[in-house]
Amino acid sequence: MGLSMTSFGESARALREQLGLSQKDAAAELGISNVHLCNLEKNNSNPSPELLDKYRELWGVDLYVFAWCREGNLERLPKQLRAAAQSLATGWQKHIDKQLAKRRTQRR
Repeated sequence: MGLSMTSFGESARALREQLGLSQKDAAAELGISNVHLCNLEKNNSNPSPELLDKYRELWGVDLYVFAWCREGNLERLPKQLRAAAQSLATGWQKHIDKQLAKRRTQRR
């Protein structure tokens, strides 16, 4: 049921892209180097707890939950949990969409 680190990096990149941020801009907002963010997205390094906190603080996203919602395999869950997991995934995507709309409004 666990995630591969590949899906974590891909999810970090997908979140950044959904928010309309370049790697350079996202790194600046996160307070890390562009190289470090690139390494995270390519799964060459793992995020620190502080960096995970920064994702939550800036964008209201728990990156591990977001990654599972994007990449997790519902079929591997007990049948009783599948609908709830699907609902969670849908809810997270709606949350990301709201964050994107909020960012667009702030830029105007």
